[in-house]
Amino acid sequence: MNIVPAGIQEQINRVDRQWSLWIGVSLALTAAGSLFRLVWMLFISAAFGAFAPTMVVTIVFTLVIGAAAAVGAVGFLTRYHKGAEAERL
Repeated sequence: MNIVPAGIQEQINRVDRQWSLWIGVSLALTAAGSLFRLVWMLFISAAFGAFAPTMVVTIVFTLVIGAAAAVGAVGFLTRYHKGAEAERL
C-alpha cells in the first residue's frame, strides 16, 4: 500500500537519488517538528484550560503542514531506498 499518489510519485522519481535522501530527511524532520509542536500546543491548552479559537487555526495549520511533510518524506525516502532500480525505469 502506497500513501503517495501516483502523479506525485512520478515527479519524485525524476529527482536524483542523493537529493531524495536530503529532501526526505528534511521533510521527516519537519513532520516530527510539527508533531512535537502539536503535542505541546495541546498540553499547554489543557494545562491552562484555555482553548481559544485562534488556537484551532494554529492546530489545523500544524496538522496540514505535518501531514504534507510526512507524505513527502515517505515518497522521497522510498525513492532513495529503491535506489538504482528506479533510475533504470
